[in-house]
Amino acid sequence: MKRLTRALLVVGCLGALAACGDDVNTSTDPVEVEVGEAFEWNGFTVEDGWEINGIDRAVNMEEVTTPEVKGTITNTLDEERTAIFEMVFSADGEPVATLSCSAASMVTDQSQQFLCPGLSAVMPEEYDAVVVQELVR
Repeated sequence: MKRLTRALLVVGCLGALAACGDDVNTSTDPVEVEVGEAFEWNGFTVEDGWEINGIDRAVNMEEVTTPEVKGTITNTLDEERTAIFEMVFSADGEPVATLSCSAASMVTDQSQQFLCPGLSAVMPEEYDAVVVQELVR
């Protein structure tokens, strides 16, 4: 009987720990974020201070300003993985710039720079929302 009680206690403790989780946001659902403010998405954490800047580029002999987002991202899951996602800037519910973002493979708790070069987008003059979501190909 003692063994059964101990076994039930162990199972109960393990079940309670699993139910509590580790509070890491592993969802890949789109999340609205504020420029420069920290956020969590898909087991990654982006630190405060990320920024969007205009980069002047020559395209077909014409000067164009494209957006570029960069910041620091951390892998918070217990596995090595690569950050790949999109940032969609929109105005009145309509996308005005979509940027593909990435960072090299990271182990647990490793941080590094991520970059979203908007090579095929024009720097948005106005936007009222920024959404982070899965990369759509």
